[in-house]
Amino acid sequence: MKKKVHGLLFISLFVSALLMSGCWDSKEVEDLAVSTLVAWDRVTVDGKDLWQISTRIMDLRVSQGSGGEGDSSAQELLLKGTGMTIQEAFNNLVKRLPASDFVEHNVAIIIGEKVAREELANIMSANLRLPFSRISVNMFVCEGEAYKVLQTRPELSSTLSKEVRKIADKTMEESGAAFKVTSLDFSKQLIRKDRDTVLPHIKIYSKQEGEETEEHAVEIQGFGVIRDSELVGWLGSEETLGYVLSVGNPRNLEIPLAVTVGDVLFSYYMTNAKGRISSELVEGKPKFSIHIKTDGVVHEASVPMLNEEDRPLLEKAIEEKIMDVVWKTVAKAREYDADIFGFNEHLHRYHLKEWETIAPEWRKHFRDAEIEVEVDAEIKAFGTSNTGFDF
Repeated sequence: MKKKVHGLLFISLFVSALLMSGCWDSKEVEDLAVSTLVAWDRVTVDGKDLWQISTRIMDLRVSQGSGGEGDSSAQELLLKGTGMTIQEAFNNLVKRLPASDFVEHNVAIIIGEKVAREELANIMSANLRLPFSRISVNMFVCEGEAYKVLQTRPELSSTLSKEVRKIADKTMEESGAAFKVTSLDFSKQLIRKDRDTVLPHIKIYSKQEGEETEEHAVEIQGFGVIRDSELVGWLGSEETLGYVLSVGNPRNLEIPLAVTVGDVLFSYYMTNAKGRISSELVEGKPKFSIHIKTDGVVHEASVPMLNEEDRPLLEKAIEEKIMDVVWKTVAKAREYDADIFGFNEHLHRYHLKEWETIAPEWRKHFRDAEIEVEVDAEIKAFGTSNTGFDF
């Protein structure tokens, strides 16, 4: 019995020693090149068309415990590599690093315009095949070269990657400027055969006269329209708002909408919005409807006082304004021949039998289909005070 007890104790001590030894494949932080933003481009160098991969990498040369302005957590380096193939460009980038490339902290992939117009399917396929690919990473598209976006500086965050992440997670959706699209979301949309999709548009914002900020910073506003895995155009601010209200179902809204009734200009501050798509077949032809329900408050107007008596007239004006914005989005989608609303996807899902007949020419049906827009806007309040100043 004693021998068995001694044997069990020995095994327990041995296992404990193994567990105390740490992770066998662990790496020290200083041995990692932590990528935080990645950009893909196609560039021409000496007459050759090359792939270009650029990345921002955390600068860990200064001890993180030093604090202050010299804290390495507040610094990022910008590197890039080029090559005839994606893998060659990547290798030309990482071979300059005296550390292992580590992308688990990457917050976004930014796709340059040329890649988006010519190589989007290839780049997404290559990205998903990489063993360290993160399907939850944010996706963006930009005009021109994505490398130039990585050259900008943060305005209110310690690093550019933190600035992009915070805007993507909070500001752009609340303001109606765009909504998040992850690598997984975008990949699912690309492989669908019954709809088109969008990518948030990231831009370079130039400092305006009198501003005390960075000369060039990032701004996320609008969408790039993707048709058949190719970038075909852009949605402006109004068209983007119409799209967000129709399909985005944004949370924690803070969207002011300027509305005019006669000579009165007022601001409808949307605090809640929900969009819904429906479809039906009328005499064998598809008909689509966009239903939008919004709540909001009126805090600002060009007259001293708006009150409960004005509610019906104001709500009707708000509904007409939102309808106008949505119709602009529909017109732009039809201009690009891109069903970004997912009308035919809805038809495919809920009218499968009829879809089999429509499927071969679903884009034509999108162009020719009858579309309705219904808006129900409600004013919840006219501000925190029921009296105004009498000038």
